[in-house]
Amino acid sequence: MRRSVSSIVADAILADFVHSGTLKPGDRLPTVRELERLYDASRATIVHALSMLEQQGWIEKRHGSGCYLKQVEPSASATSRNLIGFVARNTNTEVILRVYAGIERVARVHNMHVLVASSDDSYDFEREQIARLIRAGCSAVVLFPVTRTERQLREDYLKKEFLDFPIVLVDIAYPEQKRPQVVFDNYLLGYEMTEMLLQEGHRRIAFMDMEAGEEQLMHYSTRERYRGYLDALHHAGVPVYPEDHWVMRGRLPGEDMFEEVMPFLQEWKRSAERPTAVIAIEDFCAMRTIAAAQLLNITVPGELTVVGFDNLTIARSFHPPFPTSDPDFRRAGEIAARLAIRQVRGSLTEPVIYMLAVAVKRRRATHPDERELAVAVVR
Repeated sequence: MRRSVSSIVADAILADFVHSGTLKPGDRLPTVRELERLYDASRATIVHALSMLEQQGWIEKRHGSGCYLKQVEPSASATSRNLIGFVARNTNTEVILRVYAGIERVARVHNMHVLVASSDDSYDFEREQIARLIRAGCSAVVLFPVTRTERQLREDYLKKEFLDFPIVLVDIAYPEQKRPQVVFDNYLLGYEMTEMLLQEGHRRIAFMDMEAGEEQLMHYSTRERYRGYLDALHHAGVPVYPEDHWVMRGRLPGEDMFEEVMPFLQEWKRSAERPTAVIAIEDFCAMRTIAAAQLLNITVPGELTVVGFDNLTIARSFHPPFPTSDPDFRRAGEIAARLAIRQVRGSLTEPVIYMLAVAVKRRRATHPDERELAVAVVR
């Protein structure tokens, strides 16, 4: 990535006043006017450079007094170039571990180490963790972002902070963030998943979505699948029913939605005209939906077919089996790490977007009558 003049000046200030030992923690830096003369730079450039150093945790600004050097941990060396950071929504899910495996593999090839931090599904903490990894000496960060609300997306810190620092986004990314991204083609995936259900004879298909309290979640993957779902129905000449849009409220992706899906299934039982299939948010949600349906004596897949996404290991032995998708999260991590390293080395200067295809995994849910026949044949 081509470096800005402000970034170069910021590094010069670090070298001249921090790493050289000229100033100690608590000492005041030269004034903006003095730095302008020293580096032959404009006031705007110096102010931006100082803001970058403040953001990275090197200095603190005191109103009416100036900029002062902060106490910095010994590990926070700006000259360390063998560390790459990975910030994820959480660090204990299968999807995140797949992405990490890809990042770690590429980092090892390039003699780099990976520092991992969890944002704990918090937008504000995510920003803080990125700043911490920068202070720890990471030369780039791969970010698996938390899902933004509409407000957070409008005001996203990624659009105005860390602009000169290499950050690559994986999976949950938005075009307006204008960062290098590795994402999956969820529009086509939603289309093909719906098309598969249509080919099996379903003419009413419900689609699960989510909200967080009163704020609409902008879960880009789900929104893209929903667009594909709507287009597949439209192209097949199948009507769209508003009541078939099942919005889970107050939950985030990956959370247990058993209680949220139950009212939709209860209403399903009361309705004469109802969906014969439902597209869940992901595999774990699909499993909880099936469990809730069975509790209400709804036959799956006889009366209601449920499909998920992500091909989670725990879902592969789930009964009854259900269709899912098969995204290669490890490969996404590998590509993201390579993009980050290219940014560090200056060979990537544009916010490119890598979009990976995802296959529909047609695990067939055997009808109960067919299972009984299969047992009879075995016997």
